[in-house]
Amino acid sequence: MVERLVQHKHCRQCGRAVPGKDVFCSKDCENNHKRMLRKKKNQLLLLYVSSFVILILILLLSWGFPL
Repeated sequence: MVERLVQHKHCRQCGRAVPGKDVFCSKDCENNHKRMLRKKKNQLLLLYVSSFVILILILLLSWGFPL
């Protein structure tokens, strides 16, 4: 016997089943997801900035500029 499930999605943060067109199961999950995305964005920005600074330092040292 096959059971039919109601159409649903899963919460992007915790994975619980969410009926309808909702994306998150609660405001807590939505806030946690936004906080996590903001943290990842800041980490990526830090990686880009530090890579750029290291590249500039390498170029300056290779051209003979004293630091």
